[in-house]
Amino acid sequence: MDFQTFYEEYKRRASQHDLDYLKEVTSRDLAAREIRHGERVDYSFEESIEGWHQAFEHFKDQDMDWIYTDHSVTQLNESTQLAAFWVSIRLNGELLETSNLFFDTFEKLNGEWRLVRSYIEAGVHNPSL
Repeated sequence: MDFQTFYEEYKRRASQHDLDYLKEVTSRDLAAREIRHGERVDYSFEESIEGWHQAFEHFKDQDMDWIYTDHSVTQLNESTQLAAFWVSIRLNGELLETSNLFFDTFEKLNGEWRLVRSYIEAGVHNPSL
């Protein structure tokens, strides 16, 4: 599968709260960092999946939509792509004031795309939607 097809599927399935899919496409060796209110948190595969699980549980009974705003996709080499994008949330018809800005690195390993690194700036002003 080419990267763009995978990337669109990744965003769609994450928006659908498909935790099994995220477990499948996230590398067990994930290296990730989130900056929230100036505080740095580094985390691994297990912590990432637990974070997704908690977020999905928090929003499961609410009218919530994820809004992806793509910034760029950069090919780092023939098997590695860096995707930069915002995720904004519309909750009960109202756009939340802030978004998360992601820089996710995907690598093609054994013919399958995997999320291998993630850097997130949490709570930034929404991009122009």
